[in-house]
Amino acid sequence: MDNYLPSKLKVLVVDDEAPARSELRYLLERTGKVKVIGDAASGSEAIDLILALDPEAVFLDIKMPEQDGFDVAEAVLAAAEHPPLFVFATAFDTYALQAFEISAVDYILKPFQEERVAQTVERLLSLRANYNQIELARNLQVLLDKVKMEQEPDKVPVDINDRIVLIPTASIYAAYCRDKEVHIKTKTKEYQVRSTLAELEERLGPRFFRVHKGYVVNTDHIAEIIPWFHGSYLLVMADQEQTEIPVSRRQSPLLRQKLGLVL
Repeated sequence: MDNYLPSKLKVLVVDDEAPARSELRYLLERTGKVKVIGDAASGSEAIDLILALDPEAVFLDIKMPEQDGFDVAEAVLAAAEHPPLFVFATAFDTYALQAFEISAVDYILKPFQEERVAQTVERLLSLRANYNQIELARNLQVLLDKVKMEQEPDKVPVDINDRIVLIPTASIYAAYCRDKEVHIKTKTKEYQVRSTLAELEERLGPRFFRVHKGYVVNTDHIAEIIPWFHGSYLLVMADQEQTEIPVSRRQSPLLRQKLGLVL
């Protein structure tokens, strides 16, 4: 009788937030079918480890400073003789996730769910058993090209004295509803935009987070997080007026997860 047992899947975990790396490592190893051979906290470290350790699969956070997950995957595809399978991790579902379903990769949403992680491991094991490297690499490159086209815009149009002015996305500190109108706030000014807050949130991309039904903030421009009533928070933005923005109780845990906070 053949007692052969398949070897565990060799995996590398990449995320700039230490709590997320620890949680994902735990969930992967809990399946009993994965050996986590290393982890990385940045894009450059990830590329070096992937090329050095030759993992079979990489769980890769999309949103990281300097080099994001897509940059890492593209660099590895160009440099590795045998590129690994990639699973992208994200707190947002705005990255054309339908494209992942038709590509030879997978994705998991934050906060991580044990059942979803286990499903992804099974899919990776199945792909490993029927590995067509050229096709997988081609599918991944198609996905990366598609994502590049759908990344967040560089600028947002606003109305100023019957003129349309383009405001750089990175300079937007927050967006909010006031008197049934939607406004965006930069370091020193405020502008009205012709869209709903939900439409603007989707357009702005992953650096922005819906902290309350009436507020979206740029997490790059949060100056302070003040514990408030009943498990909620008050944000102090880094604009000239130090604008204070409430975080709802429902969104507070998600904000902590996104920022990797222990409060």
